Amino acid sequence: MTMFNHLSTFADCAMKVTPDTGARFAVTLIDRRKGKPHHISGIPLTLMTSDPEAASEDLLRNRDPSLWGVIVEKRDRKGRIQ
Repeated sequence: MTMFNHLSTFADCAMKVTPDTGARFAVTLIDRRKGKPHHISGIPLTLMTSDPEAASEDLLRNRDPSLWGVIVEKRDRKGRIQ
């Protein structure tokens, strides 16, 4: 069993302990060949952050920019897209 088997459980716990920092953004890694989000074990690779530039850099590190991109969506306090 790998950590990917417990990814959804970890993500649920991580969201519960995140401090309320005001502006939130969802940064999703996009596979340009398919035009869809990249998935790990069926879960889209999306980071919730207050610093979308840093999260974008982290997701694109060591990836070919012609094959990978990111989408940044602003979220409200409850996680809904604004």
